[in-house]
Amino acid sequence: MAGRDRRDDSWIGRRVGQYRKDRQWTLASLADKVGLSTTQLSRIESGTRQPSVGTLIEIAHAFGVSLSQLVDEQFQSSYHVSRADERVYNASANGFLASLSGAFPGLQAIHLTIASGSDDTPDAHHDGEEWLYVLVGSVNTRIGPDVLTLGVGDAIHFPSRVSHQVSNSGPESAEVLLVSTAHTT
Repeated sequence: MAGRDRRDDSWIGRRVGQYRKDRQWTLASLADKVGLSTTQLSRIESGTRQPSVGTLIEIAHAFGVSLSQLVDEQFQSSYHVSRADERVYNASANGFLASLSGAFPGLQAIHLTIASGSDDTPDAHHDGEEWLYVLVGSVNTRIGPDVLTLGVGDAIHFPSRVSHQVSNSGPESAEVLLVSTAHTT
């Protein structure tokens, strides 16, 4: 994985908690907005549970910020440059993710590294669309009832309101580029 690992696996949870407290929301009110139980949200905030990329998108939407703003602590300007040697990876339920896009509201791009044997990744569904491109290895994608295996150079585009999952049953880590559009609601 290029760039720096963020070895603090609870950083995203603390960030979610800070956004929630800044808005003076209770755990219950945020949980209702994102469709989680207060227990699940509490575990995310404490760092004992890593949220999936889909859950992070839903949480960012509830706060009215982009995924990049939620997971990236860099200064925002009229453009965003993501340099490979400065990239920070954060743990998620899907693997390690690095935001590639800035705070602009139209789309969110992430580089996701999925460990081998990650067949138990959670389902996701949220407004918008997703486009996934396999950079390294292979991944299994489930879109609704359909399961497809994608290899290097393969891409898939789908409405992300449909329940979906990306996992890696291969012997080595896989890397994907994931682009998600803004919420439509």
